[in-house]
Amino acid sequence: MDLRTAGVVIQVLKLMAVSDGNIAPEEQYLLDSLSKRYLKEAAIPSWAAAFSHPNDLEVLAEEIPEECIALTAKLSYMVIASSRDAYQFTINSDEQKAFDRLCDTLGLDQDTRTELIVQAKNELSKHPGLWDILYSSFSSQFSMGSTSSA
Repeated sequence: MDLRTAGVVIQVLKLMAVSDGNIAPEEQYLLDSLSKRYLKEAAIPSWAAAFSHPNDLEVLAEEIPEECIALTAKLSYMVIASSRDAYQFTINSDEQKAFDRLCDTLGLDQDTRTELIVQAKNELSKHPGLWDILYSSFSSQFSMGSTSSA
């Protein structure tokens, strides 16, 4: 994943976190950590940073390359599930709607969505912190030294 794409994915994750009108402390911590780690280096297009309302989700999702679609959907589900008490994975209707809109825009069928949700739940249940999971996911997807631009 190049740095520009990483920046767009992070922006999508931010929109997922605010999709219910509230950012839980766990979501805020995660987003702050990701921003400090990646946004300073990511070549985020100026137009991507301008999209700050959850309704802008589709515009950003259209910029996700095919090879990053599954990861984006899985990480998005993990973000909206991160603040659920004891990882019960019950997300509210606004978050579910945002996740469905994202998956629709990414072209994911119901079977793929279900599989990605199962993967997200499994990863969250294995690890104590969502930050560790996301850090690991992003670290394995691209080299910090990459300077690809689009």
